Amino acid sequence: MHDLVQEPVLTSDPMRHFTWRRDQRHRPGLQFLTSTGRHHGAESLEESRVLLALDFAGDVVDVVSQPLKISFATCGKRRAHTPDYLAVTRRGVWLIDVRPEPLIKDTDRESFAAAAEVAVACGWRYAVAARWREHAFAGLDAMASRRRLSSDPLGLRPVLLAEVEGGRRFGELSAATGCEPVARAQLLHLLWSRQLGVDLAVPLQDRSLVMPAGEAGR
Repeated sequence: MHDLVQEPVLTSDPMRHFTWRRDQRHRPGLQFLTSTGRHHGAESLEESRVLLALDFAGDVVDVVSQPLKISFATCGKRRAHTPDYLAVTRRGVWLIDVRPEPLIKDTDRESFAAAAEVAVACGWRYAVAARWREHAFAGLDAMASRRRLSSDPLGLRPVLLAEVEGGRRFGELSAATGCEPVARAQLLHLLWSRQLGVDLAVPLQDRSLVMPAGEAGR
């Protein structure tokens, strides 16, 4: 474990490769992250959601899929486990497993405990992504749809940033520009890029209160 911290984990290949078959029950693919500027492998829709959440909220520097393989003993047997992601952020390193809560078995809990021990030994943090708030991903997905919006031909971003002073409802703020459909797209981009803030503990909708980024942080 001591040597593992010194290894160039970020430059290593995944411990196992992603495969596609016609009869498989999960849905693998590639998820693009704006924070890293490249695609990252995901073995399921749940893993894609975790990558998207990291891209928005994780202050991510880099992400490695299937970063390492852990061998451990339990009940007199040798077991192996490959965590799903290693996420390097500006606030620390996270080792992450992804497993929907209803599918977690006792053997999974043993594997998660072993991964948590590895994380502690390396000075990392560890998490199991097992459950979402019911509305959380809908708001995140809406913002992500405009995350790569690169142009502002109508000059709406400065207007939105000025109009939001003190806090405005999402729908009111969009309508105040005089070009509501385009303003909505620009507003979602500003929320994704953290130039504006909104409370995602509740569903994102027209009456959601949008605030300047500094006020949202407080």
